Amino acid sequence: MEQLGPARHRIFFTEVGPRDGLQNLDRDLPTASKLALVEALLDADLDQVEVTSMVSPRWVPRMADAEALLAALVEARGHGMWRRIRVLVPNLVGLDRALAAGAQRVVANLGATEAFNQANLRQGVEDTLADLEVMAARARDHGSSLDVGISCAFGCPFEGRVNPDRVAMLADRVQALGAAEIGIADTIGVADPAQVSSLIELLVRSGVAAEQLSLHLHDTRGMGLANALAAYESGVRRFEGSVGGIGGCPFAPRSTGNVCSEDLLYLLQRVGAEISADLEALCATSQRLEALLGRELPGRLYRAGLWSGKPATS
Repeated sequence: MEQLGPARHRIFFTEVGPRDGLQNLDRDLPTASKLALVEALLDADLDQVEVTSMVSPRWVPRMADAEALLAALVEARGHGMWRRIRVLVPNLVGLDRALAAGAQRVVANLGATEAFNQANLRQGVEDTLADLEVMAARARDHGSSLDVGISCAFGCPFEGRVNPDRVAMLADRVQALGAAEIGIADTIGVADPAQVSSLIELLVRSGVAAEQLSLHLHDTRGMGLANALAAYESGVRRFEGSVGGIGGCPFAPRSTGNVCSEDLLYLLQRVGAEISADLEALCATSQRLEALLGRELPGRLYRAGLWSGKPATS
């Protein structure tokens, strides 16, 4: 009898570079440059691209051109592109802006701790949960879906270690209000593989399907890829990353380094996962982004290249 090989689990990948990666830049990029980046990422066959944030320009000035960028995308690629686009919305005002622009998928954040939620959203956790319930209903009324990311799920810059039971409680609340996807974010890059596996096990035990979970990792302390592998082995099939490894959270001190998209996808592919992304095209995008920003990016694969197994040529 023929022996079947190991199952190839399909990964759903969200590229957050145009939003999370660019929001911390020390200078503005022209909207045309952002458009070119987003189009390159879409052409690299990534499942979903988080394009921008409907946040107040007073708080995140690099996202001030959100509507202009989305309008340019519609003009360049047509309304069908909305199926592969996601927009961050910090509150009801931001949601209404995104829906008015035509967004079909939006994502909102919830801090795992009171201190971070106050720093990021200027209100308490219970107030944000009440807003999220209204936002989820409003998104459904417009034929759109709402994802929710839980920030600082492993550690908070203001309160320290986060109790996993608290994250599980918040995930249950978010699931109950109708979130399509529940993101678990290591916002300040303090998790280790054992913590990742343990938290995922707890969340699944509490009733959140592994297929509904997404992992958003920062490589601040060099643990991003190890944590991603632990999550994959624990059943997570949805991941986020930033092209070239650019970005970080502007409201979390020393929160450098989103996990690099091409490095993460290369890892998952090498352990047998099925990905949609064209890694060569994604590396080429990082190379162009490096030239645009005028500095070497944190990612490794775009510099080293994919391993073919053949001897290197001089």
